[in-house]
Amino acid sequence: MSEFQDLPPVTFVGSGKLGMAVAEAWECQGGRVARMVGRGESWTPEGLVFEATSPEAAKANVLRCVNARVPVVTGSTGWLQGLSEIEVAAQTHGSTAFWSTNFSPGVHALNLLAAYASQLMSRLDPQREHYQAMITEVHHVHKKDAPSGTALTLESHARRSGHSIPIESRREGDVVGLHTLTWDSAFDSVVLQHEAKNRDGFALGAISALRFVWQQHQLGRPGLYTMTDLLAP
Repeated sequence: MSEFQDLPPVTFVGSGKLGMAVAEAWECQGGRVARMVGRGESWTPEGLVFEATSPEAAKANVLRCVNARVPVVTGSTGWLQGLSEIEVAAQTHGSTAFWSTNFSPGVHALNLLAAYASQLMSRLDPQREHYQAMITEVHHVHKKDAPSGTALTLESHARRSGHSIPIESRREGDVVGLHTLTWDSAFDSVVLQHEAKNRDGFALGAISALRFVWQQHQLGRPGLYTMTDLLAP
């Protein structure tokens, strides 16, 4: 019997590219899908919820789950200013929630590499006289928020001494996701880059997040979790 049979059926709120990819991967690994909730459809938080909608709807959707003490994972971006409210509500109601701007383990590795590289660049060029940092993100034309949540998270890891890094956003064709952090100078460039070839990495990371948040719920460990918690040694 699949270990996923010990997990409750998942309600997928949002039937866009991410929600569909995660639901398909969840079923392929033996997980059960309670239902797919499309735009404008009514739903009730129960079991386990994966939320991937829009910046306008995400906070209210997640709060519904938290207030009902139903574990929830959200991959919606563009609403990070509302996370503090979710964190307080999770502690108040004894609920577990999980958010990420990108579920790809490779993107998490990029963030950690960016933080380390930024420290090195600070030592090499403490006054920022030679190297100027910049982030470029490219996504498909249907992506609603800009800059992407992944780019904003990358910027927060790479920021040096409180100095923000400019982000250029481009929307082209069906690009799944391309994020590039560059330190450029007159004599050379230092580049870190992550390119998503498909949504499989996002889906597998999201499945790990669903299993993780259910485990924390079962253990009675309320809170708002992230990929950093999931991938901690």
